Amino acid sequence: MADGRLTKLVCTIGPATRDRIPELVAAGLDVARLNLSHGDPDMHRANADAVRSAARAAGRSIALLLDLPGPKIRLGPLRGETVALETGASFRLRPGAPRGPLPEGDGQVASVGYPHLAGDLQPGDRVLLVDGAAELRVIGRDADDLLTEVVRGGAIRSRGGVNVPSHRLSISPLTAADRAALPLVREIGADYVAQSFVRTGADIAELRALLPDGPPIVAKIET
Repeated sequence: MADGRLTKLVCTIGPATRDRIPELVAAGLDVARLNLSHGDPDMHRANADAVRSAARAAGRSIALLLDLPGPKIRLGPLRGETVALETGASFRLRPGAPRGPLPEGDGQVASVGYPHLAGDLQPGDRVLLVDGAAELRVIGRDADDLLTEVVRGGAIRSRGGVNVPSHRLSISPLTAADRAALPLVREIGADYVAQSFVRTGADIAELRALLPDGPPIVAKIET
């Protein structure tokens, strides 16, 4: 690079940044990330156009990276929306359908929108709730419930994320939502596409087969 900088600066274009794209470009933005987990196609098209317009005005080349949603596991609703988990307490995770209504949880049990959770995880596995706000350790199962101990307490919220060892999951990392997003990847002309929760080379090969002439794939190694 002209300024001698080897590190690439990647910025997500979203509600906090979409009106400040020229400032980001002036600050050295190299790659604009569009997170397809949120928003709609029209929003992503507008953000891509805004990035390219700002890049042209600055006489710079800015790459567009479209980030596929991947499998997202989330808690169901919680009583009062927020629950505090205490270190050392027992806590149940109750699997349910990802798109169906989930029962309300509390400080002892919470529903999870992934039906195979109890079958996929084993005693000793770590589970992080809501971006690491609380940490659980699997200790067993009771019928379809996953039994855990709270290793590190904290406040969790309704519909917060549930992170587990991704190699345990029986779900494919290439979801129906990912497949539905591929026409937008082609339409926008993404310079890179990011694949979430990649576990093996076969996962990338599956995506490449759907984008044979598509952009380079960035493998996101997560949880």
